[in-house]
Amino acid sequence: MTISTNKPLIDAAFGKTPTRYPVWFLRQAGRYLPEYREIRADLGFVDLCKNPKLAAEVTLQPLRRFDLDGAIIFSDILIPPTAMGQSLSFAKNHGPILEPTVRGREDLVRLRHPDVSRELSFVGEAIAQTKKDLSEKKAMIGFAGAPYTVASYMIEGTGTKSYTEIKRLMFGNTDCFDSLLQLLGGVTAEYLTMQVQYGAEIVMLFDSWAGDLAPQDYRNRVVPVMKALIQQFKKNNPDIPVIYYPGQGSDNLAELGGVGMDVVHVDWRTSITRASQILKEAGCDVTLQGNIDPQVFLGDEAFVRGRVRNIVEEAKHCELKGHIFNVGHGLMPHTPIEALSWAVDELRQLGN
Repeated sequence: MTISTNKPLIDAAFGKTPTRYPVWFLRQAGRYLPEYREIRADLGFVDLCKNPKLAAEVTLQPLRRFDLDGAIIFSDILIPPTAMGQSLSFAKNHGPILEPTVRGREDLVRLRHPDVSRELSFVGEAIAQTKKDLSEKKAMIGFAGAPYTVASYMIEGTGTKSYTEIKRLMFGNTDCFDSLLQLLGGVTAEYLTMQVQYGAEIVMLFDSWAGDLAPQDYRNRVVPVMKALIQQFKKNNPDIPVIYYPGQGSDNLAELGGVGMDVVHVDWRTSITRASQILKEAGCDVTLQGNIDPQVFLGDEAFVRGRVRNIVEEAKHCELKGHIFNVGHGLMPHTPIEALSWAVDELRQLGN
């Protein structure tokens, strides 16, 4: 399979010179858009994820407003566990809830390795539907949660600030914890491959909770699973670039040598300069993605445009293999729409 070179996002991911500065935003489809809120008014979140036609519509909404270089399929990192034996719900004013939780070996053995091509095909169908209306210069982005972060939700049952149950299992029943991550690694590789079969041209793995780990736990528990996952995925999809977000903080970046991703996503808590230094010392020849603080968009036009220029100038000064402009983490529900327009316009004025 040959990847088209007229897609700036793909070219930057592989270290080629793009025709213009590539930009997209994590959570670019969502609650800050009135057209999204209109669709959600009478439809549950999980129901929306499982409706290919509407998921494609939501995926395309931000590209109608902004001149972005990629469309990331509208879904959720917790969709795969719904095919493994857990139910997913979203209570009012509450985050995701996964049931029953995985707290020991007896819970683990009840989980299934699903046939993702059949049981999660609605995600692939949404990708195919999106591609029908996507410009040939825009990249179709697939994604999944990385095993550690997905396992964290499966164990805790919901979001957490203490990570108590995750670490109780990780430190008290290491074999069970590792087995869960290995199961998720295989499922995730297959899930991403299915997305590629339906039209995804680049994929991203989110490990948002891994930033809470001590370096030795990230090194021993997470890195081996990530290496195996990306190796399995790349074996079947060698021409599809992989973006990996290893969580906040810089210590995890030092452990990424040999993991195999093409792009590392960096949040605003670590500068592009520092991230570049750490990754180069780790032997990673990768493109960087990021890393404007999403709250910057609360500033006035001059401030937003200035921050965009600062990040671009810093990236050029670091002589990176490539750089993809993005927020350090997802856009907020209160993000002003006009601020994103300023940011994208500033990038377009800067060229490539």
